[in-house]
Amino acid sequence: MTGASNYVFKQDRFSSHTQIATQLRGLANRSSTHPFVVLDVGCASGFLRAFLPESDFYLVGIERDPVLLAQAQQTYDEVYAADLNTPLDVELPTPNAIVLADVLEHLPEPEVVLAHLLQRYAKPGTPILISLPNVAHLYVRLSLLLGQFNYTDRGILDRTHLRFFTLKTAKQMLLTCEVRVLSTTVTPVPLPLVHPLFGEKRLLFPVHALSAFLASMFKGLLGFQFILRGVYEP
Repeated sequence: MTGASNYVFKQDRFSSHTQIATQLRGLANRSSTHPFVVLDVGCASGFLRAFLPESDFYLVGIERDPVLLAQAQQTYDEVYAADLNTPLDVELPTPNAIVLADVLEHLPEPEVVLAHLLQRYAKPGTPILISLPNVAHLYVRLSLLLGQFNYTDRGILDRTHLRFFTLKTAKQMLLTCEVRVLSTTVTPVPLPLVHPLFGEKRLLFPVHALSAFLASMFKGLLGFQFILRGVYEP
C-alpha cells in the first residue's frame, strides 16, 4: 500500500512477515480447508508467497500501487487493484483468514476501512491478523523528550503514516470493529535492515536476538511493531 520504494521484505525470524506467515501456517494446520484461502489486504509485491507454498495456500491480494500490483500478480493466485480509501466491492473467494500487514496506519480512517472489509468479506469466526507500528516505542519517547518528532522514509515515523497507535489504541480499534484479540506479539527494531551483520548466523545476530527477547518482555516500550491476531465476532 505504501509504494515500492519504502516497503521492504523482512525475512528474518523476528520480522512481521515471518511471524504472520507462521501464524497462518498454524491456522491452516488446524483447518479442514485445503488450500487455505488468505486475503492479503495491501499485499505490496506479494511477500507472503515466499513463506506460504502454492500447494497449501490460495493467496488473494489487494493492492493500490501499480508497480507492486504487477509484482504480486506473478505469485499470488488472484490480485485486485483497489484504493482502500473508497468502499471495496469486488467479488472475492471467501477467505479463511484476513491479513492487514502494515496497512491501517496509512489510512485517514482505518476503523471505517477495517469495519467495511470485515462486514463485506469476513464471516463470524474468521481469523484476522494485523500489524501496526508502535508509536510509544522507547526511541519515539526519547525523541519527544528532546523535542523531536522527525518523519523518516520508513519505520515508525514513516512520512506516509497518517495514524499512530499504541498497544492500547490498537486493541481498542479492533474491539470497535468487532474483533476479539486472541494474542499479541511484537517485532524488535529490524536491525538486519540497518546492517547485514545483525542477520541470521552473522556476527551481531545475538544482539538482534536479545533485542527481540526484550521487546517480547516489554511490548509497549520496546516493541517496534505489534502483531495482533483476533477473530471476527459481529
